[in-house]
Amino acid sequence: MNAVLSLEERANKLVAENAGFAPEPLRRPLPPAEPYPLEALGDVLGGAAKAIHAVVQSPAGLCGQSILSAASLAAQPHADVVIDGRREPLSLWHVTVGDSGERKSGADRWALQAHRDVERSDADAYRQAMASHEVALSAHKAAARAAEKGKDAEAIRASLHKLGPPPESPLSPLLLVPEATLEGLHKLYQSGRPSLGLFNDDAGDFLDGHAMSRDNRTKSAAGFSKLWDSGEFARIRAGDGAAKFYGRRLAMHVMVQPVIAERVLSDDVLTGQGFLPRCLVAWPASTVGTRSYCDADLSRDPALARYWSRMRDLLTAPMPLREGSRNELEPRALPLAPDAKALWVGVHNAIEADMAGEFASVRAWASKAASQVARIAGVLTLVEEPDATAIRAETVGRAALLAMYHLREAARIAGTASVPAKVKHAEALLSWCRETGRTLLHSRDALRNGPNCIRTNEAFTAAVEALEVAGWATFAEGGAVLEGRRCARVWRVLVGEPD
Repeated sequence: MNAVLSLEERANKLVAENAGFAPEPLRRPLPPAEPYPLEALGDVLGGAAKAIHAVVQSPAGLCGQSILSAASLAAQPHADVVIDGRREPLSLWHVTVGDSGERKSGADRWALQAHRDVERSDADAYRQAMASHEVALSAHKAAARAAEKGKDAEAIRASLHKLGPPPESPLSPLLLVPEATLEGLHKLYQSGRPSLGLFNDDAGDFLDGHAMSRDNRTKSAAGFSKLWDSGEFARIRAGDGAAKFYGRRLAMHVMVQPVIAERVLSDDVLTGQGFLPRCLVAWPASTVGTRSYCDADLSRDPALARYWSRMRDLLTAPMPLREGSRNELEPRALPLAPDAKALWVGVHNAIEADMAGEFASVRAWASKAASQVARIAGVLTLVEEPDATAIRAETVGRAALLAMYHLREAARIAGTASVPAKVKHAEALLSWCRETGRTLLHSRDALRNGPNCIRTNEAFTAAVEALEVAGWATFAEGGAVLEGRRCARVWRVLVGEPD
């Protein structure tokens, strides 16, 4: 009991000693998020995003990300933006950061409803086609066996030539892939659709899992980046030979919680290899605590009905395929109108100039921003005018608003995510003290019972030093008596939140 009283007395003394004292934050706080420019999405996409935001009450940025990425998946097979001979696919990659409870699944459900309907319908057709294929394949095998009986080699060769190759298996109907390794995705592209979407409302398993593990991230980042750039990939395997594949497209929207995002967005490999800079990132302000129940049925919403209809039209329209291929895309060229190109060039040059200023910390993202403007403009154009022959200047202007929002988000988020290990460990140590009510921190106690990340003397010492520098901990000269024994390495810790 005396030890308990001693701890209470010390805690009271600590509060009195630090009255009016505010310790410094351990890291630069995340600046507030900008409002997402929903109006820039236009009537079809913006109307759908607003409806989801109003009823589901997910953050507006999350709703905008869900809708624009879904539109990219629908539009990407049909056209490439062409600027001075360079082609920009309409594939957009989105990464949205949000805590549990932001209703990420709810937003994605409505944004992808038409896509799932099309995928399910195609799956039904695929099962029927596979049944017919198995009959045709069995018949072909029987005919081949018959052709090989009782004849010389030349006659067999002639019979087999006349019979022709075996029937090809129907293409896989998969459209939405929740997670995938690079190898798995390449394999699916060989036997399935040339246009796929990687969509996951809790993508920790993808961004922080096997595909992006320490051993795989360099290869995966490079391979995914190649898909974004040109839709090409190569497979070179000892078992099944070597081949190159062209005309593939991948749209993506992965949602992650902050603890995963912090690790991913500060990863030098994923940034240096270009995977992250090709992503449109957003961490919109939370709506948790502000959401009263909304008595509305989104399945009957006219704005969503119009959006779903446009998505179905694009998803079911015949894909432009290279002659002689059944799953190699050859999208039509979609140029910029002359005034649209002049506007795009101005945006390109302005971003380039800001890479030495406002966007110096996110140059990798800024270097891709003009391409993002072109891609977003192409997606908006096909949604609003599926048969358009050129992109309008007004559409480029709206695309620039969206791309610049994401570039500023990258500058806001990526800079904050790059935190030294000792600061992260200090935060973990301080959180442990708060959760357990420890106002006196003893090294032996922390090394035995504290967070795993500080259970070495080196990590613990660095973390405590960070807390001392910021004013969260003060070394107790002469030590203290804890649980009936005198301890030398003891720190007084402020466990309250700063004002």
